Amino acid sequence: MAKRDPHKDPHNDPDAPSFEQSLEEVESIIEAIESGEVGLEKSLAEYERGVKILKRCRDILTTAEQRIESLSKDLKESGDQDDE
Repeated sequence: MAKRDPHKDPHNDPDAPSFEQSLEEVESIIEAIESGEVGLEKSLAEYERGVKILKRCRDILTTAEQRIESLSKDLKESGDQDDE
């Protein structure tokens, strides 16, 4: 597996899983932990991995929200200019 640059924007990484794929992975981790399929050490490692994935998802959602706000602002401003 290729090592990822920690300074690279994860939202623009073509090798990174999609938001939806990431959520599916978290669901899989939860199911494995809750089912007791894995021992304590493995559960802790998987939990930690799940937290990292969720942080990435939160970052993606925050970025999407900012883009929507920016686009909405641009649309409103262009509508205000049309009124003049």
